[in-house]
This record gives sequence, structure tokens and C-alpha cells, in this order.
Amino acid sequence: MLKRLMMKVAVAGTLSAAVATGVCAQTVGLATTKGGATEQIATALAKTITEKAGVMVRPQVMANTSQYLPLVDAGRVEFGIANFPQTAYAISGTGMSEGQPSPNLRMVASLIPFNAGLMATEKSGMKTMADLKGKKVPRFPANSLGDFIIRASLQTAGLTYDDVTSVPIANFPAMFQALKDGQTDVTIATAGSQSVLDIEASVGGVTFLTYKDGDEAVLDTLLPGTALKKGTQLPKSPGISADTNIFFYDYTLFASASVPDETVAKVAKALYEGKESLQAAGPIWSEFDPAKLAHVTKLEYHPGAVAFYKSVGIWSGK
Repeated sequence: MLKRLMMKVAVAGTLSAAVATGVCAQTVGLATTKGGATEQIATALAKTITEKAGVMVRPQVMANTSQYLPLVDAGRVEFGIANFPQTAYAISGTGMSEGQPSPNLRMVASLIPFNAGLMATEKSGMKTMADLKGKKVPRFPANSLGDFIIRASLQTAGLTYDDVTSVPIANFPAMFQALKDGQTDVTIATAGSQSVLDIEASVGGVTFLTYKDGDEAVLDTLLPGTALKKGTQLPKSPGISADTNIFFYDYTLFASASVPDETVAKVAKALYEGKESLQAAGPIWSEFDPAKLAHVTKLEYHPGAVAFYKSVGIWSGK
């Protein structure tokens, strides 16, 4: 909690200094959700881009990603962040965004591999997805990210909501608190995130439930672009051991197609040159690699980002 507060103070100081010195020529919004890894990522992005690009970034905190995707699509907020499955579904208007396409979203960067899974307390004794049978499991609103992750994870063990005790959950912060309070037996968590550290401090030891080899094909049916990663390939985090298997997908920064090319190019440049600043924000950034900002080209990129990536030789798309 103290580390998160210090980061927010640092961002506020950076923004205030920028205003005082007149460095920032413009202000843009960055849509994010409250709490968890997403807010942590947004805070680090805002600080780094504001410092390095001369573009003041103000995080716009909203209840959930589905609330701000249409706003970015319409150009009412310039930038947003989400995981690859959510971004892909939003553009196509399928899956989590069924019937609500956002065709004006454009990729700016693939930020980091988002290493995530289901996490339980160590004292629960649970180790695998099969151990969830009969347990208290968070149940998010239908077609939300949490709903897709829980259903996909249960599916890897041949389970459905009928095989567990569903506990209605509104959002990720409420889910984290529910595990702390013993209202649920498991939570979705991102390895190395502040929320994992907070939960560990509250409940003691934690453990990520492990997926078995081959589960990536099952996960991909609901979470496109998902693969598995072994504990030996993961950054150090509570709940992760050498034999742990969790999933990962890229976390993305996107923009409205209406954002000027020059602005997006400045943001891309700030990310490319901001490795030290971003990695100082916490272990969730330990795998950040500027050379991979454009390595996922399945979705359309903003022309401003493409131009910058071509200029530094890391563009591999068409």
C-alpha cells in the first residue's frame, strides 16, 4: 500500500512540475480501471510518458474496461489500456464486446506479457484447477473479463459454475478483498503485481494454481492470444514455484484513431526510451522490452506508432 501511495505521489509531482515549467504542450487522458495491476500499469505509464514526451497524461479511472472502450473509440478519451483478448474482442465486437464493436481503436504498443492465473491461500492446500470443485469461486457479471478467466480456468479441469459455489463479485478490487475476508477461496491475480503483495501480507502464504500442459488450447477458446508459462520463465513473485504453470497474454496500450499521429509517435518514443523509468515502477515491468513494443501485429496499429517503430527498426508488420 505504501509503495502504491509513493508511486501516485510521484506521478502527481511529475504532473505538477510539468505544469509549473510549461513543459507539457498538451494533456491527454489514459483510461484505466481502479485497483489491481491495470491501475498500477496506468500509473507507471502516466509518469513515464509525461516525463519523457512532453505530453501530460492524466489517468481516467473508471469502473471497468467495457465502460471506457466506447469512449476511446469515440475519441472522448485519447488512450486506454487492456489485455490483448479484451482489445481484440472490442475491435471485432465479439466475445466480451458482443454486439458492441469499437472499430476506431488502434494499437500503440504491446507493453508487457501479463502473467496471470488463479491464486489461493497456501493454507487452503489447493494446487490445481481440479481442486476448485466445491470451492467458493468469484462470479463476475456475464461477458466481463473476470467471467471469461474463471470460466476458461474451470473448463481446463472439466468444470463449470455448477461444480463450484458461485460468489457474486462486482469488480477486481472487491474480488481481492473477498479472498482476504474468506468469502472466496480463490482470486484472479497477476504475478508480481501489488495486489498479490497486498494479499500475501493479509493472509500469509499464497499459491498460484497450476494449469497442466495442453490447457493453453482450452484457454485460447475464450481468451484469444493466451499461452502458458512455467515458473522458471516467470519473474519472482509470491505464490510462484518452479513447477507452477500460469497463463499469459500481452497487455496493450491503444488509442483512438482520431488522436494526431504526432502525439502517438511521442508516446511510442517515450515508451521506447522509458525502460528504466517503467521498470522502477515495480516487478510487473521486469519483462518490459522496448524492442517488443510492436511484436504483436494481429491488430491494426495507429499510423503515428507505425512511423516511429519503423524509424527505430522494430516494426515487423505490413
